[in-house]
Amino acid sequence: METGFQDRTAAVIGLGALGNELVRLLGLHGAAEVLLVDPDKVEPSNLAKCAWYCAPGVVGRPKAEALAELARAWFPRTRWLAAAAEVADVGWRRLQGRDVLFCCVDRDSARLETARIATRLDLPVCDGGMNTSGASGRVSWYPGRGGACHGCRLSAARRRELLRTWSSAAYPCRVPEEPGGWTATPSLASITAALQVHFGAIWLGRREPQGRSVEFRLDGPLRLEEFLVPLNDACPFHSGPPPRLVSIDGPFRDALGPGEEASWEWAVCLRARCLDCRHEWNPRLRAVRLRREGACPQCGSRRLLELDTRCSIRAGDAMAEFGPAALGLPPEHLYSIRRGRQREETG
Repeated sequence: METGFQDRTAAVIGLGALGNELVRLLGLHGAAEVLLVDPDKVEPSNLAKCAWYCAPGVVGRPKAEALAELARAWFPRTRWLAAAAEVADVGWRRLQGRDVLFCCVDRDSARLETARIATRLDLPVCDGGMNTSGASGRVSWYPGRGGACHGCRLSAARRRELLRTWSSAAYPCRVPEEPGGWTATPSLASITAALQVHFGAIWLGRREPQGRSVEFRLDGPLRLEEFLVPLNDACPFHSGPPPRLVSIDGPFRDALGPGEEASWEWAVCLRARCLDCRHEWNPRLRAVRLRREGACPQCGSRRLLELDTRCSIRAGDAMAEFGPAALGLPPEHLYSIRRGRQREETG
């Protein structure tokens, strides 16, 4: 039986048409606290599909901040928090312990990043998606570390391609554009969000341990079917015992013992060179973001080369004198502490 989300905590990742509808429904359900995550600003094109953004003065503002402010006025019983960032740039302490993550993104890379966070923190994900070419959609449940995740559904080649963009330390600064941007109607977004909340409440209420997916089609013969999503043994997110995660707010050296290293999921580029004007600078930016949208600050070229890209700091390393903020890492983050150079394989 559906138990609702009263007194539950959640995060909504992606605040387009689907995320807008989820905010309304979670507010009506009386959720205790909801973190809203999206890096983008409201554009005029959002107004045809997102009712919240039709409020005066919202265009041009960060989606997460505007939506949190509007939701507070409508649903004061819920604590609404905003993170105007991609989910990979949100500190894990802000996500740790939440009852469920609602994933409303339209790109495989963001879904896979959410899956990685969820398996590391052992959080369930309720994912929603809409078909851009027809009146259809799906709602999927990924229960956490012990069950299937979005990575389990990807082909080995696609998973390997995405993981390589995270971990490569010598990578020209470009990644292929991903298709995105739903063309679905507002009514389809409303239906998908309603099913996401309805089935998400059921699965969460019974602590569903298996991956599941509900798929529906409204054109042609009406269809609503539920499938099990099996855990894929080839998905690296489920291999080996989880590492110990710790908070580090000061210099890394204070958190590391002899022979230890602190690591994080997504490599950060500390030094880069423009291949056109040869200018070198310190981006201190997540490498995937630099590869996707970075430009030389001197000439504007997109032809960049990463000279120092890291996803760990070892005891005794010169960089251990710095804290996470100085390296461009997100506030309120959690880090894996390992001995020596042993690391978990991710591809």
